[in-house]
Amino acid sequence: MKRSFLSLCMVVAVAATTFAQSFVDTFDANSLGWTECAFESNKGSSVIDKGVMTIKSKGENKAAGALLTAMSGVATKVGENTFFETHCYAPLDVKKPFEVIANVKIDKLANDRVCGFVFNYKDGGNFYCFNFNDEMVNFTRYVDNRVVGNIMQGIKWPNKKTLDQEWKLVCDGDVLSFYVDGMEILKVRYMPLDFSGIGFYTFGKQTLVVEDMTFTQN
Repeated sequence: MKRSFLSLCMVVAVAATTFAQSFVDTFDANSLGWTECAFESNKGSSVIDKGVMTIKSKGENKAAGALLTAMSGVATKVGENTFFETHCYAPLDVKKPFEVIANVKIDKLANDRVCGFVFNYKDGGNFYCFNFNDEMVNFTRYVDNRVVGNIMQGIKWPNKKTLDQEWKLVCDGDVLSFYVDGMEILKVRYMPLDFSGIGFYTFGKQTLVVEDMTFTQN
């Protein structure tokens, strides 16, 4: 009888350790300490209000040219670009498998308007990002304010008019995968993660409204 009870306890303990743990941010309050810019800077703004987070970046005439330069993998100073980002430090251990899901609405899917996830964020000059427009998806690494690595590929969207989207970032060991509405749009291997900073990225005249986020430690 004692052995059976002990075995049952061990099974319960193992099951408890295998359950994924999740945290949902509904933006009813800034509990994760997202960076906010209430007044538009020369690049954009980020505001949490009425249960959503709204990120806006300003478009410039040179935005398309800067975008092509950044996407080509040429070493480009962050300050030369017109992107805008906001971030928090997620309740995740990035050394272990995890996923992040965000329900978002974008202003427009267009060649000169880019949006995406920022992650492995240490500071404003050191981070990774998955980003996309209506033709391309891109993975970029910034180190000390410069692009030091870039993976880019073309993409065909099933419906370019779908502006309400679900974004998912999945880290499973050495593989990073980025999904939009359940469609895997880019996979990257052997990119170590060291920092729990995560957020959003907009480029050109783009508005991104984030309704909620779910952080899951697998």
